[in-house]
Amino acid sequence: MNFITKLKKEFGRKVTVMFIHHGNMKPLRLSISLFFLCLVVILWTGLTLWAGYLASRHIDYAMAKTNNKIMEYRILFFADQIEKTKDMFEKVQVNDSKLRSLLALRTRKAIIEDNIVTEQALGEGGPTEVQSAAFFTLIAAKSGNVDYSYLAKQTENIAEQYQYIQKSYSEIISHVKYQRSLFIATPRGWPAEGIITSHFGFRRNPFLNSYRDFHSGIDIANVKNTSVNVTANGVVVFSGWQSGYGNIVVVDHGYDYRSAYAHLNQRYVQVGDTVKRGQTIGGMGATGTATGSHVHYEVHFKGKSINPFSYLTDHFFSQQEGG
Repeated sequence: MNFITKLKKEFGRKVTVMFIHHGNMKPLRLSISLFFLCLVVILWTGLTLWAGYLASRHIDYAMAKTNNKIMEYRILFFADQIEKTKDMFEKVQVNDSKLRSLLALRTRKAIIEDNIVTEQALGEGGPTEVQSAAFFTLIAAKSGNVDYSYLAKQTENIAEQYQYIQKSYSEIISHVKYQRSLFIATPRGWPAEGIITSHFGFRRNPFLNSYRDFHSGIDIANVKNTSVNVTANGVVVFSGWQSGYGNIVVVDHGYDYRSAYAHLNQRYVQVGDTVKRGQTIGGMGATGTATGSHVHYEVHFKGKSINPFSYLTDHFFSQQEGG
């Protein structure tokens, strides 16, 4: 009881506050009770804390709103990039289909020999109506329509499409490389200028007068030392004398192809030499069993002689296109 009485007495005491002006004005004296002064201090402190709390809440809200807006723009940008990437993949798929069509249809010569594949012919494609609607939703900033699971699924689909396209392109490139190598290895064109005096197959033997003699190549006649050229790239596996053939050069082209050039008057290559199509490997002659100056030309495939006549033109393409 004494403590409360004493406390009331203390709070009832007056406190004098003086405001002294440095000019000519009289000092201002203000007398207030200690209780009122404590109440003002408490209220002022409470208001300050409350204002700080409200200000911090407002700042947090503003920062959260700003972060959400930034995230919204990022999501819209990401979604836009996904749509553009999908468009790009669709165009790549169109190009992929066209390349496969070129390889499957009658255009092998354009791919293998002429390289006629222009960007204009391949630069087509575009988004579907559904994708266009989705894109316009994005640029209209309708972020509420953005489905995060949809974006994740689209990203996964794009990754799968990318892997498929990479595999597809690898297959196409591998096929083209194989076709190019096969094209280079396939005998093509005339080995020498002249006229054909004897065809492939059974014929009358000019020496034995027999009609059951099998001729394993074709004979092209011209004057002595007319240039004889190899008809495909390859490596010389034989260059020398062979009974009946005289001077002969045999070239291995790979891919089971070989070609032979016989009755040469001169041989310009040796075993192991690498030769290219059109290179002169000898001069026409009448060595071995021959009635006059000519080149006996043979083409072998998988160890068997085949008719060289069709190889005097673009047999490679006609063979591929015909199945």
